[in-house]
Amino acid sequence: MTAQFDFILIDDSAFDLFIYEKLIIKSGIGNSVRPFNSAEDALEYLTGEGESLPPTVILLDLQMPGMNGFEFIDKFDLLADQVKDKIRIYMLSSTIDTRDIDKAKASDSIIDLLSKPLEIGLLKTILTT
Repeated sequence: MTAQFDFILIDDSAFDLFIYEKLIIKSGIGNSVRPFNSAEDALEYLTGEGESLPPTVILLDLQMPGMNGFEFIDKFDLLADQVKDKIRIYMLSSTIDTRDIDKAKASDSIIDLLSKPLEIGLLKTILTT
């Protein structure tokens, strides 16, 4: 499989960021990986990159201090369509709260809610179908 996406990882866990970055690089599914430990920093990056952003997959943690995953989505939805159209967002969570699951499924910006820990094989399958 040829890498066709850049990745943005948004998670407050330095451990998760490190592991997911290494797995994505080793699997060959990403051109590059840019980790952010806060949703605010990631949003600032997206705003700065604007239309020059390449096709990008965002792996977004749900539960984070400061701006959580849903709050990030609320701000993301305000970006220009030319930016949003280049981005595929997958929310990551270990939640079993049906309200969170239903809210993620109802969002037009979230493609899917994936369980933590992330399985790279599943991600590869999702991205190639």
